Amino acid sequence: MLELLRARRQPSPCGLYCEQAFHPYEEILATAARQAAALTPGTVVVLVGENSLELVQALLAAWWAGCTPVCLPPPARLQQAGPYQDFLRSCLEHVGATGGWCDARLEKRLPGQWRSLPLPTAETETGPGPEAACAYIQFSSGTTLEPRATRLSHANLAHNLEAIARQLPGDRTRHSCVSWLPLYHDMGLVGCLLSALYAPGSLSLLTPLQFALRPDSWLQTLSQRRASISVAPNFALEQLLQRGTTQHLDLSCLQMLLLGSETIRPETLREFHAKYAGCGLAWEALRPVYGLAENTLAVTFSAGPRLLGFCLPGEIGGQVTTGTRQLVSLGQPVEGVQVSIGDEQGQPLPAGSLGSIQVAGPSLAADLNSPYDTGDLGFFWEEELYFVTRRKDVLVHHARKHDPEVVEQLVLPFESAAVQQEHGAVCLIERPRRGPVPKLDELQRRLSTAPLPVRAELVDSGWLPRTSSGKISRFRARKKWDVSL
Repeated sequence: MLELLRARRQPSPCGLYCEQAFHPYEEILATAARQAAALTPGTVVVLVGENSLELVQALLAAWWAGCTPVCLPPPARLQQAGPYQDFLRSCLEHVGATGGWCDARLEKRLPGQWRSLPLPTAETETGPGPEAACAYIQFSSGTTLEPRATRLSHANLAHNLEAIARQLPGDRTRHSCVSWLPLYHDMGLVGCLLSALYAPGSLSLLTPLQFALRPDSWLQTLSQRRASISVAPNFALEQLLQRGTTQHLDLSCLQMLLLGSETIRPETLREFHAKYAGCGLAWEALRPVYGLAENTLAVTFSAGPRLLGFCLPGEIGGQVTTGTRQLVSLGQPVEGVQVSIGDEQGQPLPAGSLGSIQVAGPSLAADLNSPYDTGDLGFFWEEELYFVTRRKDVLVHHARKHDPEVVEQLVLPFESAAVQQEHGAVCLIERPRRGPVPKLDELQRRLSTAPLPVRAELVDSGWLPRTSSGKISRFRARKKWDVSL
């Protein structure tokens, strides 16, 4: 990171757009070098806050001072204080900290010892400190388990950033990115901020709240800045399908819209392209990808949308055949990353077999077993990876395994989580914030076509637990439902 930051001290046209203002990277880094005096080399610097110039400067100051930064999510709006404080205390215990730096509005809401961003600025720049062995600590979003800390090295980060940069078409320095993804998430931190610094290219940084309140702001910024790259999960496309407008948009500049973090639905891809094709959005610009924090970020990249139909076996190790269930290809492994499919004991399976997705290579955190079992089920078909579901979310009926997403798709567009119960399965369906409430008997009728018996249950809007990246956590939904019974 110190090598990268030194390189970005040179004058260039690249920088950060934040709240309509442009900040060249060399100016941001000059401020970070003065802020580094407020930090103790070799320590872990915990940062809690929304995307902002102050948060970016604090991150860069931590690296400049020779510290190990870790970004944690702020409490969500309307979130109960107790569960969030328990989560934060757990994270602080993991990294051996009692507090850190946070947005000023959060200082009194957080347990422990906190100081407000921005960091104090010295009159003169501080020289770079001795580089910490651990580049940064990334907490998983907690989709299937409670969040856990992954320690990434500078070598992990360097390898993955170069692998991502090699996927960019043409001259990497001519690209620019727009992102609202949070910097406490690997896609926001590595895929957007650090990739923009590495290329280098400019980054327009929005906040998750801006996107939540007005999804159009994302595409409008992309159109106005003539950005060539952006990154998003599937639910972002669905929000724009429901609430987005196509007026005054020119998306012909967009060369790569990287889609990951959660299952990419074929119907979402088709409908999103159909809606925005008239704005210049190319079908080939939609790029499903696969990644995880334990591998720094990137695992596979696709060259464009590829949707194929399959018939999936009911057991790990079974052979996948062609059929009617459409899945989206996640492409091929990026340079230097090895991906394999293993059985329940971790032994390699032949191509076309359903099994656990395993990852190895220089991007993988050194303290993990290699190959690393991601906990995801998938398969290779014609040398491309297809994701099916998370292994811990699988529903079991009469010893046969079923993908919960097959159940959840039956009750779209309602948000739901299909979870295992002692004597079958239940689909927990949220009442929508807007529009009519679905009738329980109608939902049960839809679920009657599921491949296993499933009971429909309505829950209040916002009831379903979500991870820090916005995905529904079936694992925590099941625990929460069991407690409520």
